[in-house]
Amino acid sequence: MTRKQGFTLVELMVAIACLSLLGGSALLLIRAGTRSSMQGMLRLETTLEARKIIRQVYADLKLACFPLPYDSVYSFDSVMYTAGAPPHNTYSFLSFPNHARMNEIFSSPHSGVNHRETSIINYRVEPPTSPDRPFLRLIREETFKGQTNSKVLSDRVNFFEIKPVMLQPYGRNQFYFLVTLQLVDSVDPGEFKGATAGNRIDGVRANQAVADFFDIVYPEFFHAAWNQPGINPNWHTQIRVPGE
Repeated sequence: MTRKQGFTLVELMVAIACLSLLGGSALLLIRAGTRSSMQGMLRLETTLEARKIIRQVYADLKLACFPLPYDSVYSFDSVMYTAGAPPHNTYSFLSFPNHARMNEIFSSPHSGVNHRETSIINYRVEPPTSPDRPFLRLIREETFKGQTNSKVLSDRVNFFEIKPVMLQPYGRNQFYFLVTLQLVDSVDPGEFKGATAGNRIDGVRANQAVADFFDIVYPEFFHAAWNQPGINPNWHTQIRVPGE
């Protein structure tokens, strides 16, 4: 008579327990690796987004302009206007459009006053849209020749500020714009529930993605007039304010 081979209940329970231990460890390793990968991708995405915003703000402010007064008295306060209360500020200024063709920039190339067409640039910081995500929204709005284009640059802004500053390189007064930007996000959606945006974060947790950037912008149009006192506006230095 042939004897049948098999496993006892105890042997099966031991095998299942061993497999559970091995499977649980493997699952924890996979989960930790996936979370680490998500954190790395989020940090990269947040950093690239912040760099793109800084480049856009830098390009707009570098070409910022204002109507030249005939009394040749220039004030840096005339370049940019700030409205609202922090952190929900709106920054408005005129800028030469770098996307326009040459025949769109000059209004009358043959006779009369040859006004240079300008854009109105608004950077607007809006309140959060969800209580679970306290981050602010940064919107760029540009109006050129009656057409307005609006774009949300980021919806994870924790801090954004454009501040005029004066420095003295080589002993001369020079005016600049200091741009500060901080984007914050997390792989854990509920981590910032109940938090308030508007204050810069110094300490960073392991699962957070923080992109902290600043830049100094030298407005060329203002300094071209500032460094040549007494210059009289002429046919090619006048600009046209949109809507006027």
